[in-house]
Amino acid sequence: MLSPTRLAYAFRVGAPPALFAGAVAVALMFGATPFLIPEVAERYGISEGLAGTISVAQVGAFAVVNFVVPRLKAPSAAMLRLAVGALVVANVVSAISGAFPLLLAARMLAGGAAGTLTWIAWADAMRRPRSMASLAVAGPVTALVGAPILGVVSELGDQAVYSLLAASVIPALFLAAPAEAFAPRMEREVSASRSNKVLLVALMLLTLSGASLFVYEAVAARDIVGLSATWSSIGFSLNAAGGLVGARLASRHRRPGVWLATAAPAAWLTVGGGTPILFFIGMTWWGFAFWMGVPGVMQMLVERSLESSERAGDAQGFMAFGRAIGPGIGGAFVNADGLSQLAVTSSIGLAMSGFLVMGVQEGRERLPPTDPRTAVLP
Repeated sequence: MLSPTRLAYAFRVGAPPALFAGAVAVALMFGATPFLIPEVAERYGISEGLAGTISVAQVGAFAVVNFVVPRLKAPSAAMLRLAVGALVVANVVSAISGAFPLLLAARMLAGGAAGTLTWIAWADAMRRPRSMASLAVAGPVTALVGAPILGVVSELGDQAVYSLLAASVIPALFLAAPAEAFAPRMEREVSASRSNKVLLVALMLLTLSGASLFVYEAVAARDIVGLSATWSSIGFSLNAAGGLVGARLASRHRRPGVWLATAAPAAWLTVGGGTPILFFIGMTWWGFAFWMGVPGVMQMLVERSLESSERAGDAQGFMAFGRAIGPGIGGAFVNADGLSQLAVTSSIGLAMSGFLVMGVQEGRERLPPTDPRTAVLP
């Protein structure tokens, strides 16, 4: 009952419909990864650790696009449509692929297209604080609604999931994207704030540590907790529900680092708890803590920048880089039957991310938006 209200609220506060629809499609794509890994492994006859490289491929391309494209192009309606079209094609190719290398190539294309969509959406949101809150809701809402669907569809195989992902992108082709959503390309100068660099590292560590475990949660739910794909999807729905509440409450507090640090014990609980109830509790709090913290870190980046959206691409790129590395690290643990050790390692990284953000707040180092000192964008 909650999700339609949140979707309506997101549109009401001014998130351009095409950008919101694109963000929903991207969120569904990343939310599908934990369900796809076991199915891809079975279809191609490979280990689940190797199957996890589909996440490395798509998120790696996502990261590269967010680092490179904002330095070369300004957001535009044509770029939005091209990215949406490429994402449809990538998902269709993934559904019909008969070889694992071709699937990896298709996931790289999907990641690049998703990266473009996400950069355009967050560049708009970081210029308009009210829109940022509605965009932050897109991920949790999509996961809340999509997790049960993905759990059921994944029982039909990975081809059915990729077909669903292709269909989910199509609305973004037909919804409106007002001209004001596309800001002119900024100059290649950014604030020299050292704090922003630390915050970007913290975001990368957050997603690296989280993704190393999160994409294998369906495996953990099956092997350690004893849950089927359908039942494990409830855990992902609870994670999204917690994230939805966190995203709506994020603007009411000023200590995002504290919340991010509390994701550490929650992540460990999903594996170390060993029971369905503790798995569900851990997944719920993890989503809540993540989304209570991330919007606040984004706002900290804005406050320490010369122009509000100057770090939009970098923030998404660093987070994507973490998501690209994480599954590879997690896959090594999974292949060695080390899920418990992976949970501990992931939790330590999540805690360190929160402590870095807290350190920036305590240090209070920043440059005001009008400060003329800048550094050339690397």
